[in-house]
Amino acid sequence: MHPMEKLLDRATAALVALLVATMVAVILASVFTRYVLNDPLSWAEQVAKYLMIWAAFLGASIGIKEGAHIAVTVLVDVLPPSLQRLCSYLGYALTAAFLSVALYQGVLFTNKVRPHSDPLVWEMSMAWAYAAIPAGCLLMLLQLAFVFFKGDGGQKMSSSASMT
Repeated sequence: MHPMEKLLDRATAALVALLVATMVAVILASVFTRYVLNDPLSWAEQVAKYLMIWAAFLGASIGIKEGAHIAVTVLVDVLPPSLQRLCSYLGYALTAAFLSVALYQGVLFTNKVRPHSDPLVWEMSMAWAYAAIPAGCLLMLLQLAFVFFKGDGGQKMSSSASMT
């Protein structure tokens, strides 16, 4: 494993764990203040939602590395190995194209919502919430490149979580 890949994996996993732990803490605090103190936190639901969005987008890159995303391979499995490999490469190309478009559009949209704020979360710029899209797509593209260039013939992307 390339040192850059190892660093990216560990940092992403640690950040996702931190985001999820923080989300759980915010939700627990919200439940406690609402039902025990009878004084709900006005910002807790929004903060938990933003943390979940960030965790999902960053965690999706881990799913690419682990081959954990669902792939429907019922038709590909009946093809000869050379055509299976071609379909796998096509899958990589289409995934990379989609993630590239989502990254680009995510950057544009994040920049567009920068002046808008969430009044429930201390007037936080909405760019912080929407930046999860380009950040996650960039990480997914990096992981896709790592998986592709490992030389596994495209099997990692479609083998571990296939629905046949």
